Amino acid sequence: MYGILSLIKSLHGRPAMMRVMEVIKKHPDHRLARAVKNEGAPASWYEGGRPGNRGGYSEASRLGAAEQILNRSSSFLNPHPGTFMNYVRHKVKNPKMFSDLANWMRLNPEKRKIMDEWYQETGGNTEWSAGFMDRMIQDTINDMAKTNFNMRQLTNHEKYMLAVAKQRRQVALKEQAKILPFKRRD
Repeated sequence: MYGILSLIKSLHGRPAMMRVMEVIKKHPDHRLARAVKNEGAPASWYEGGRPGNRGGYSEASRLGAAEQILNRSSSFLNPHPGTFMNYVRHKVKNPKMFSDLANWMRLNPEKRKIMDEWYQETGGNTEWSAGFMDRMIQDTINDMAKTNFNMRQLTNHEKYMLAVAKQRRQVALKEQAKILPFKRRD
């Protein structure tokens, strides 16, 4: 790892090296930090290994990972602008829908954590990552629509209408009801 950090220092300067080290210390389990440290590296392509290849990441990919960390160091070190909800704020224009979505995220912190990590890693810069995050928003809205009715209590009028519907169904099952057929729409 120190060889990669010294390369970053020679290419970009000492402050850049310090930012990369700070990100690696703050997020040791991040994919890019593991690549720089050569931890969790993929094994060689077959059991015996290739001559000169001890398995793991190449020096070029480790340097590339360190440069990616350097380029995105502000999103790693400053957690406030790097949240998924800032992306959602610009995508969901309806204030009521946004507040409902924010409340849903507060109630489901594990889903929020997954979305925040994804946003921190990709940032929504590419068309693919933005499309993926848009689908995450749609899935969340669909989940909200499925469960909001279960979360709120029924009003007295809704309870009355359900009781009337049950009575009518029981009467219809006994074949005592006079059911008027609806006209078919073709």
